Amino acid sequence: MHAQWSRLVILGLAVPLLTLACAGSSSAIRLATSDSPQLSTMEALLRGTLTVDGEGCVQAKTSGDPVTLVWPQGYTVKGDSKSFEVLDAGKNVVARSGSFLEVGGGGADSFKDTWTGHSCAKGQLWMVGTILGTD
Repeated sequence: MHAQWSRLVILGLAVPLLTLACAGSSSAIRLATSDSPQLSTMEALLRGTLTVDGEGCVQAKTSGDPVTLVWPQGYTVKGDSKSFEVLDAGKNVVARSGSFLEVGGGGADSFKDTWTGHSCAKGQLWMVGTILGTD
């Protein structure tokens, strides 16, 4: 009887650990967002494809290095690393994974403490302005 209980106890401990390991293997998709609810008013243009990096951060893949997009406050993302959508504060889809983007806005020198998604701040930062085109 003692051996049966120890097997149950071990199995009872293993299931939650296995569940945690599986949950940790698929990172949630996330955006870097600023503390401003407004689109950037800078007028530069970024062209690239909307993608996600290995850590689940939404980026623009350009002809150079990937660019971290900093979206306005209130923007969210839904889906997974294979298929996701970026939603504005009104829950309207503004961009989709894999789509080619032409995004107005401009570069930022550094990631501010009041912004979210600090772990996504890698390489060049782009303050998202008007989204001119997606395909």
